[in-house]
Amino acid sequence: MRFFFFCLLLVSLGGYSFASPWLGLVFKQEPYKKQIALKVAGVHPSSGAVQANIQNGDLIVGINGKKITGLNVVKSELAAAKTGQKVELEIVRSGKVKKVNVKLTERPDDISSLTGSSIGSKALAFQQNFYRNGEKRKSKPKVTLLDFWATWCGPCRQTLPIVGRLYEKLSSRGFEVIGVSTEQLSVLEQFYKEHPSPYPLYRDATQEMNRRYGISAIPTLMLLDENGYIQKVWPGVPSEKALEKAILEALKE
Repeated sequence: MRFFFFCLLLVSLGGYSFASPWLGLVFKQEPYKKQIALKVAGVHPSSGAVQANIQNGDLIVGINGKKITGLNVVKSELAAAKTGQKVELEIVRSGKVKKVNVKLTERPDDISSLTGSSIGSKALAFQQNFYRNGEKRKSKPKVTLLDFWATWCGPCRQTLPIVGRLYEKLSSRGFEVIGVSTEQLSVLEQFYKEHPSPYPLYRDATQEMNRRYGISAIPTLMLLDENGYIQKVWPGVPSEKALEKAILEALKE
């Protein structure tokens, strides 16, 4: 099932950059008469959508007097909006059409309780735990790939050269990679001596990142946009070709 998130820009699991403010809705697209309807599948508890009494199952068929004939209709209406402003949504509930005004609120960093995954949430800020190549970090990367791994993990070792090649190939275009591990520093340092990495390596000593993102298996790769919001997640050894394609698409946005 494909869901979409609303904020300043319209966001899909594979689409636009995440930003604020937002409506606080998760929905799925479905046909409605001769147009498109957005069926509400989730409402964030601190959003203006709750105050407007928007409910799961409501069909959004219009915004600011315009029919929703495509996702760009909503995107264009929200693009110039600011936190605190209201947008008028036309919704269908139990066969009846009604109009409601929804106040745009500031988008929280963590929306995993709404989406059921880390996608759409903002990545945690890194502390001073870079044990190798921290000086290589970019000040404003366009796209960042987080690689959650461990030295003892066979699939992780298969993933490392894939990620390394893509870093060497695309780094000059604004692509950054950060390897994240929770192991002891002495173990990580010894592994680095035998298997040096070209990109920054970070030790998640308190496992805060692993808990926040719900990392249950490694390797897990996460793709972040230029604002630090999680766009995609891949568990297991990735296809190098598919991973490169996703990175290139993100770099174009």
